[in-house]
Amino acid sequence: MTDIPDGFAPSKRLSPYLELIGPVFEAGKGPDYRLGMRVDQRHVNMRGYCHGGILAGLADVFLGRLLGHGSETPLPLITVHLGLDYLAVARLGAWLEASGRIDRIGRSLAHSSGVVTADGKPALRCTGVFQVLARDKAGAPAR
Repeated sequence: MTDIPDGFAPSKRLSPYLELIGPVFEAGKGPDYRLGMRVDQRHVNMRGYCHGGILAGLADVFLGRLLGHGSETPLPLITVHLGLDYLAVARLGAWLEASGRIDRIGRSLAHSSGVVTADGKPALRCTGVFQVLARDKAGAPAR
C-alpha cells in the first residue's frame, strides 16, 4: 500500500485476527507508539461506515500493546475491561490511527487510555484494563 502515512510500517506482530482485518501498521516506540490501518470494503457496514467492532478491535490491540511494551520487559496481558465511547463515523478509505498513554501498571492490573482517529478526527475514545499474567522464573508467561 502506498497510501500509508510516513513513519508507519507493517506490524511485525500478527495474529489470525489481525491478519483477518489487516493489514495493520505501527509507528513510534514507548509512549509514542501508534497503531494504524486503512478502512477498506471488508470493514464497513451497509451505510459505508467502519463497523464499531473494527474500531473496538483496533483499540483493544493498541491499548494492550502500549502497556505490554511500557515496562523494561514486555508484559504478558489479557483484556479485563474495555471502555469505548464512539465519537464520530469513520468512512470507507479513512486512515484509522490509535494513540494513547499508559495510566498505571501495577502487579496484577495495568491501565491505559487513548483515542482512535479517522483521518485525524477523533472517532473513538477508549480505556482498557488488562490483567498481568503470572510469569515463570525465566520471565515467560506461566501456563
